Amino acid sequence: MPSTPHLASADEIRAHFVEQLGSVLRRPAAYGDLDTAIWFLMDHLLMIEGDPGAWQKEQSRLAECGAWYTDGVQGAFGRLLPQESARDTHTASVYAELAHRRGWLTLDRVLSDTEYQAMRETLPGWCAADREWPDVVAAFGQPSAVFGGPNPRTSKALAYATARPEDPMLVLHLWNDYDSGRPQPAVIASRVGGTLLPEVFTFTPLGQSLRASDDVARHDGRPPTWPERA
Repeated sequence: MPSTPHLASADEIRAHFVEQLGSVLRRPAAYGDLDTAIWFLMDHLLMIEGDPGAWQKEQSRLAECGAWYTDGVQGAFGRLLPQESARDTHTASVYAELAHRRGWLTLDRVLSDTEYQAMRETLPGWCAADREWPDVVAAFGQPSAVFGGPNPRTSKALAYATARPEDPMLVLHLWNDYDSGRPQPAVIASRVGGTLLPEVFTFTPLGQSLRASDDVARHDGRPPTWPERA
């Protein structure tokens, strides 16, 4: 008679899914369709925690704050950053906000209240000039989480967070690709978490020019192009 296999406990199963979620958020391009992968993991985590209805509530909240379309969160970024092909990277930062509120996100660095308030107050003026990844770290220190992997030739989303889930994450969106000629990804926007409404974004001059060039391209039928590095 075959022996009964050992079954993992609820805590062990939860820890496994939390680890998997962290991997997907930090390396979204490696997991296929991000919205599907995230839904799968979060749906299981919410079931384990006895709160299966929370996913539908989060979808409704995201839709109300401009972060959810019929094509998911990536659809929202398709409208905000239409020229950026690495939308999954930026999308991961939105899902990470829910993960942080639920206690699922392991932070690489936790900001103090003083650091958080100073950064939040500084970001709008700081984004008045074009910046790159090393400039972000020099100004604000290492991020709490990096979404997009370590390769500097690809886009990133850098999140800064406190230990309190109620404090909105501060997120910087950076762009790069292998054809840009840039050794480091460039900051195109910062935002205060909780919503994807345009008013919570502060675009750098590069980010503003990209959005403007896309508006022109959509009106005259030309394909938009990313500016080359100066």
